[in-house]
Formats: sequence, C-alpha cells, structure tokens
Amino acid sequence: MLTRYAYLMLLPLAAVTCSSVQAADLNARDFVSAPVGTSVGVAYLPLIRSNKFHGVADRNGDADLSVNVFVYRQLWFSDICGTLCTPQFVLSYVDTEARLPGGSERRSERGLGDPQVGGTLFFINDPESRTYSGLLTMLSVPIGEYHSRNPDVSPGTNRWMLNLNYNYTQGVGEKWLLEANVEAYLYGKNDDYFGSDLEQKPLYRLQAFASYDFTPSTYGALRLIHADGGELAFNGRTLDDTHQRYTQVGFEVGHWLDGRNQVMLGLTRNVSTTNTFAQNSLLLRFAHAF
Repeated sequence: MLTRYAYLMLLPLAAVTCSSVQAADLNARDFVSAPVGTSVGVAYLPLIRSNKFHGVADRNGDADLSVNVFVYRQLWFSDICGTLCTPQFVLSYVDTEARLPGGSERRSERGLGDPQVGGTLFFINDPESRTYSGLLTMLSVPIGEYHSRNPDVSPGTNRWMLNLNYNYTQGVGEKWLLEANVEAYLYGKNDDYFGSDLEQKPLYRLQAFASYDFTPSTYGALRLIHADGGELAFNGRTLDDTHQRYTQVGFEVGHWLDGRNQVMLGLTRNVSTTNTFAQNSLLLRFAHAF
C-alpha cells in the first residue's frame, strides 16, 4: 500500500504537468489581446525539480522528482464567438523520473501527455486603456500514454480534467500591468489506478502578476501563486493528509526579438508546501505570431 499511497501524493502534480504546464501555470500578459485573425504558436520547455516532499507520506525524506516537458500550444484570435475569443489546443511530451514518498525504487516513464482543447472568451478587450478580462476554459482529454501499473509517472492521467481560469488585467501608468487570476481544477475519476478507482476534489488557485516595461521590447514580471484543495479518495474512501496547500513565488523576463517572435525565461520556487513536492521550476518559452 505504500506505493499506492505514494502515487496518491504525486498525482495532483502529475495531473498538472502532464496536462501541459503552460495551461496550469499562466504567464504574465497571457490575456493581452491581439487583432482578430492573428494566430500564435507557442513552444514551452518547463523543467521541474524537487528533492523534498512536505507531508507525512515521506517519513524517510528520500522522495525526489524530475520532470521535463515539451509543450506546443496553438491559438487563434477570432470573433466567431460574437466577441473576441481564442480557440486553442495543447500537445505535450512528458519525461518523468521520481522516487515517490514512502517508496524505495526510482520510477520513470516518458511519452505523450493528455492533449487539451479550449480557449478564452473575452468579456473586456480595451487595448487603449490596457484593460482585459476573460474566462479561459481548457479540457484535458485522457488519451495520453498511461500505464495502470506504473501510474505515478505516466505521461497521461486516465481521467478528464477541466481547468477554469478567470482573469482581470489592468494597465497602471505607462509601464505597469497588474493581473489577477482565480482558477479551479475539476477532476474526473481515474477508474484504472492499479485496477481501482481514484477520485480527487477540486483544487483552487490564485495567481497574480505585476509586470513592468523596461524597454518597448523587454519586460519583467513578478508572480505569486497560492493553491488549496485537491483531497484524494481511493475506492470511495477519503485519504488523510492529501489536502494540498502551497505558495509559489517567481519572476519572468520576456523579450520581443522582432514584431513576431518573443522569448521568455521564468523561474518559480515553492516557499510554503503541505502534502506535495516542494519544487523549483525553470521555464523557457518561444512564441511566434503568424
């Protein structure tokens, strides 16, 4: 049972990373709009590392985690919704290696993660005042590579997942942008976790950004993320010590190479963690506007 319990500790993180990190962790200025007819391709390379799990599941203190992900996201700015919206899809390739809490063996898998489809519906789109607001909805489709006997590090999660994120972005002065995001992750049932049922309560998160234009082509941003929820149940029985809470801080630097190409570097670190891995992450991102 230790191995199964260890996996239950990792699953909320795996669900986020394998369903494509770029949708789980937003970046500053993601809700700044572009003209209708613009299409954007974005490539992400998130690298996640942790050598500590905060929770009773890791009594020996031996747990560690390494996740490398390549993500491609394609979106279109369109008026087909009667207002501005951004239909999009996300594909990911995930390479995970971990020693789980309470476990002694290191496990690893790699392959295609669960794809996502969805988009943002804008309620406010005012580039002149730099005011934006919208609801991002992303649905993870459970067709990624999944191993029911090694689910802890499988690229796919064998369950549906719905991510809802409401954003409000406001320009302040000539150089600042302030953003607030309220989001929820709603999880379907994994009916083949070692042949049993695994369920998870919603996970709620707040994300906030403050970004500043150093030059017309370069900006920097501070980020804050706080999460709460995600309690797990195995075959209908709620598991103790699976309710997650964590707080992350980080920064990003983005630079427009020209009018169509942008590169970004981001670093994030957990500063408070309960019942999940205390992780450090590095993100490299390249975006091209067509």
